[in-house]
Amino acid sequence: METVTITGSDVETREELKAVISRAIQSASPKGKRSDLAGEGEYTCNNVFRGLAIIICNENFKEPNKPRRCCDDDLQLTKETFSNLKFLVLAFKDLTGRQIDLVLDIAAGKEEFHMKSDCFACVVASHGNERHRPVDDKQPPGLYFRDHCVYGIDNEPVATKQIVKKFSEVTSLKNKPKLFFIQACRIVPNGICSIDEGHTVSVDPSNFQDEVILKNADDIPEPSFFDRLFGRKTNTIDTTKIIRVLDPPCDDDCLIVYSSNSEKESYGRHDSYINGGWMLISLYNAVDKYLQALQMKTIDHIDIIDVLYEMTSYVAKRMEVNLKETEYHHRKAAVVFEHCFHRELYFK
Repeated sequence: METVTITGSDVETREELKAVISRAIQSASPKGKRSDLAGEGEYTCNNVFRGLAIIICNENFKEPNKPRRCCDDDLQLTKETFSNLKFLVLAFKDLTGRQIDLVLDIAAGKEEFHMKSDCFACVVASHGNERHRPVDDKQPPGLYFRDHCVYGIDNEPVATKQIVKKFSEVTSLKNKPKLFFIQACRIVPNGICSIDEGHTVSVDPSNFQDEVILKNADDIPEPSFFDRLFGRKTNTIDTTKIIRVLDPPCDDDCLIVYSSNSEKESYGRHDSYINGGWMLISLYNAVDKYLQALQMKTIDHIDIIDVLYEMTSYVAKRMEVNLKETEYHHRKAAVVFEHCFHRELYFK
């Protein structure tokens, strides 16, 4: 079924968005032959529907943000990817920060549809950043949290953490996999805009039972741990040092995949150059590869973790930054994913 892309200027109110999403869900077709009962350690995927896939791609921003020339390619690739996996796809283009919130709130509220679904998926392709969280009175001195966010076309930020939270709290999606693909920069404020500076992974305090005391926030090690880690002789706090922590938003039964800057030229289908997000191109190719294997019956299911490994391999081998600046030319940018899956997720 052809997937229509809804532009933000055509659905400016909550009522208009609710009507669009409700009509799409009412017209949803069952995914066809149901999978066999899930084996031990697998998520159940024998519901009537595969699930809802919300795709949001932003292209035309207010200044100072530049247009994302790859937007239409992102939309096309992503719609094909999730349609081929039998999701009900709802695609939106050029949403403001408020509209992004509204679309996701309305989608999260479709409890009856989620109850009959295997899982949920969300793709947001836009400009992004890491923003400093307002300082809390209980926050230790010198410690600052950062939260990743994506931007609406009005440059209003929407925290990735809040996007994930909207669906991790949906009752009918409890114990079901929720997939989030964030095609946006992960850049520290005032950092270099053209190059991804990486992804911060929190230290698990359970590995350092005698060294770590938690103070009003998760995963905040006391200076004594850092002293030993870096070979310092004293436990005195160096007040000139500022610790910045990226607070990861991954909740139970959630998968979050992050990409890098989406405006570079990258290899696309049939080895031709197109303007598209590295992550979304590699996702399309990985899913397509396994769908073909499924059709040829060389495999009997698609393992989402295998798809993710294929994605990261595709980017590492075939994609690189194409910038005039010599110091950045031909650099790689990694796809990063994290999950809190308690079972295996197989598409059959």
